[in-house]
Amino acid sequence: METISAEDVGIGVDLFPALSPLTFSLYDSFLSSHCSSCFSLLPPTPPHPLYCSAACSLVDDSPTVSPPDLSPILSTSDIRAALRLLNSISSSSAAASLPHRFGGLLTNHHRLMADSSFSVAILRAASFISAVLRSDRKDTVLEEAAICSVLTNAVEVQDRAGVALGIAVYGSRFSWINHSCSPNACYRFVISPPHSTTTPSFQETLPRTTNTDKEHFSSNYEGTVRYGPKVIVRSIKRIKSGEEITVSYIDLLQPTGLRQSDLWSKYRFICNCGRCAASPPAYVDYILEGFVALEHEPTTVGHHDRAATVGKMTSHINKAIDDFLSDDIDPATCCEKIEGVLHHGVGPNHHLRLHPSHHAALHAYITLASAYRIRSIDSETDDFRRAFEMSRIGAAYSLFLAGVSHRLVSAELSFAISAGNFWTRAGESLLELASKFLMASSSVEYDNDVKCSKCLMLVENHGEIKENFNQILKCAVTDSDSSQATWSFLTRGCPCLQKFKSSIDFSFTGTNCKREESKSVDQRVSILLLSFHCLLYADLLTDLCYGQKSHSVS
Repeated sequence: METISAEDVGIGVDLFPALSPLTFSLYDSFLSSHCSSCFSLLPPTPPHPLYCSAACSLVDDSPTVSPPDLSPILSTSDIRAALRLLNSISSSSAAASLPHRFGGLLTNHHRLMADSSFSVAILRAASFISAVLRSDRKDTVLEEAAICSVLTNAVEVQDRAGVALGIAVYGSRFSWINHSCSPNACYRFVISPPHSTTTPSFQETLPRTTNTDKEHFSSNYEGTVRYGPKVIVRSIKRIKSGEEITVSYIDLLQPTGLRQSDLWSKYRFICNCGRCAASPPAYVDYILEGFVALEHEPTTVGHHDRAATVGKMTSHINKAIDDFLSDDIDPATCCEKIEGVLHHGVGPNHHLRLHPSHHAALHAYITLASAYRIRSIDSETDDFRRAFEMSRIGAAYSLFLAGVSHRLVSAELSFAISAGNFWTRAGESLLELASKFLMASSSVEYDNDVKCSKCLMLVENHGEIKENFNQILKCAVTDSDSSQATWSFLTRGCPCLQKFKSSIDFSFTGTNCKREESKSVDQRVSILLLSFHCLLYADLLTDLCYGQKSHSVS
């Protein structure tokens, strides 16, 4: 099965209008805070414990149940989604091609049931659903197919902030879009109540696409419900007529081996896209596994020794991140452990360091930026100076991460979503730091009209996207003295980042945009201008992927 573009499509074009889901379910952790029908936030006093409005409670006629926790492989949200799917259709319309397909969707039933780790959980869940629906059939093939259809086709629904709220399954127009590790399209969700007067924005004239099935199967099984989170697919690269439309099913900021493992564990297939099949490896995969050998590396160190050392560093970092996320260690201890590995290395081969774009280093910087922000918030009430210092270092890590993502997205536009999040967080963290300048120097008056009219006009005129990226960075780094001063200020007391002022090209961490009607620029204004450019860069990426402006820029 595949989806083909029937005409040439440019970058940043919605491929079809918002599609309603076949089924969906919130994750357990959001059942008490979000509407089970439309995924919107519940009001302070909702009319119903599960719904944001009477309209949502009326349109959702699925059984209200609390499925048992049967297996780590099969979540309760998977079971609820399968139950809603079965409840919304007639068994006769779905049974025609069981168990290979369920209403036109591939189930992977034979593969999943051949795996004992899946089959046991699926059979238990099928029996539970059959009991809830009071089925009088002698077998549970229909329930098994519904569960397998959810496991195979469900996507994680995220809100605008990137928070994963639950899962949803869509009809063949979306579900037949195959995966690629170098996709030419992405998708976004529209979360709004059924009674909302707002409508999702997309082009009035949409390109034509064609669904083709290599087994010549056709189905008119589309949208059994008209509520729930809708999905819109958008091009992030130019797509030629006759070219297959692809999206990513997983996190792309992983090297080939981890991506293949991720895809197999979740979807039971091996990816053979151009990026995975490339030999030698694609450039982005090369740098996602990169390391740096210091000048005094012994000549006796071989490839296997290097690989083992990099593996140990990755393991140490992942362990610290897992402990931090599970609250086993506090933010300060987390920072100490991760920074120790990044700065000093591990084991006898301590001359090796992870390259900033190494996948483990990227996750380390994400965690460090978050941990320093938490430390800043925790210190605000009793030690403002410490809160300021923690905010400053956290902003430095966010900015560094954004800089690394520029290198990735310049080589592969499919990293645009991740890069957009990094640049947005960098801009917001710098804004938070600038606000602390005001609190620290309340007697000083500042002009808040800080902007770069040249870059703003450039973006508003919708030029070539990569040229806009480079122009924004060029404008921000023309003055190397200002660049060095700003980076030195942000990284003061942080040896993990101080070393990069000369070892990699990170000169864009300063700014040279001149404020209108101003001849002198203080440190706060320099940081505000840098924040402005980060958010403007993020705005370009947000517009490319979602067709809407970033709330941070406005």
